[in-house]
Amino acid sequence: MTVAGRPGSRTDRRRGERGLATVEAVLVVPLVLVPILFAVIVFGDLWHTRLVLDAAAAAGARQAAVVGGDGSIVRTRIATELTDGGLDADRVRVVVEPAVAAWGEPIRVQLSIDEEAAIPFAGTWAVSLEAEFVTRSEVTR
Repeated sequence: MTVAGRPGSRTDRRRGERGLATVEAVLVVPLVLVPILFAVIVFGDLWHTRLVLDAAAAAGARQAAVVGGDGSIVRTRIATELTDGGLDADRVRVVVEPAVAAWGEPIRVQLSIDEEAAIPFAGTWAVSLEAEFVTRSEVTR
């Protein structure tokens, strides 16, 4: 009968495994947890962009309803909302339909932007984000 020594002594059979948990942790943290952290950050950034697009589309549609269609004041309002939200307004595609609307006629504002999601060790993806808001014209013609 073999007698194992005290834990931690030279005759303890488990002595060679003492640093194994540390080595496993050193390997797991950079390869698994860091990409998950970056994925959360990238997803949050995409979500922020989507929220800014939604707010800009709503503000643009409201302005279009007040003026009765598309115009420079509508485009300026959308660009201001995008800039205030931290987006480059020149990268966003803007569609306002119709150009001139009668009272009660729907006005639709569509915004879209192409973003890139890059997660270390996982890859890079092109993501197209869109927002749309519809309101009715408040101008009588």
